[in-house]
Amino acid sequence: MLDMLWVPPMRVFFFVCKVVDKICFSWWYDPWRQRRANEALWYDVQREFYFLTSIGELVKSKKLEIHPFDYASIRVVLKNLCFRFTRGRGEFNALISPVCCPNDSYYLEWVLAALDSSDRAETQRVDTLNEVAQVLRSRLDEINESFSATKYPGFREKLLREKESTRILTRQAEWELNQRLYGNRGRTGGGPLL
Repeated sequence: MLDMLWVPPMRVFFFVCKVVDKICFSWWYDPWRQRRANEALWYDVQREFYFLTSIGELVKSKKLEIHPFDYASIRVVLKNLCFRFTRGRGEFNALISPVCCPNDSYYLEWVLAALDSSDRAETQRVDTLNEVAQVLRSRLDEINESFSATKYPGFREKLLREKESTRILTRQAEWELNQRLYGNRGRTGGGPLL
């Protein structure tokens, strides 16, 4: 009963704190924090990807995108490629899109698997700044050629197959994990839902 008496005042208190934060801090602190995180990522990318940043160009967006937690994101354009590097919560991701179709973006692992035409089980994960730099340094010309305006339509089909393969493997892993954790409780039928 006493718990119910504290709920309305606590809701009001948290609402007031949220409004005060929005009025006093968020309008300047969040953009400042995001700019610093993006600049730190740009510095690290310049250090590790000197072969890319020395001839590529940093894309400066007109509007700053505020990411949650400690995430930072930058984009670099080089020839036929647009790289988007993101870092935060202990992970580093590299996405690649063609300049001709900037909304089509693919993880580096998918691009490598499509280039090698290999099975997803054989594809190694590259998830640190150093690993991504080593892979890109050795295969940049090959990736650039695959994303050219003439070769991209055919290469896109391979990339979409890799994307679908990843989706299926993820769903299967989720199903197996749920089976181990919960068994068949509340579920009829068998097999993973794809």
